[in-house]
Amino acid sequence: MNCGGCSGAVTRALTKKADEIESFNVSLDDQIVEVVAGDDDYEKVKEFISKTGKATNDATEEEIQEYVKKQEELKEQEELKEQEELKEQEELKKQEEVDADASEAKQEDEAKLKE
Repeated sequence: MNCGGCSGAVTRALTKKADEIESFNVSLDDQIVEVVAGDDDYEKVKEFISKTGKATNDATEEEIQEYVKKQEELKEQEELKEQEELKEQEELKKQEEVDADASEAKQEDEAKLKE
């Protein structure tokens, strides 16, 4: 599930079977479909999703938690990188302002000396 069409297909399939499941969440970012259903409905849910042509796998709760944790760590790293880039941009802008002020002051000093 790596595009909006894929996640949409899974969402539509599960929505059609809403009376047979308690709840579901389709996360394209995490490439996970979380479904809450009765134990005897597990195979039915896999079948609903398989009918969309999307592969399913049996992940244990531990595997899912590990995957989600890794995804959260990656997002956190991306956010930190973005914050660092913004900070660098702000510092460059401040330096440019300082340089511009210094240049202006130098020009004013030169103008005073000419008078």
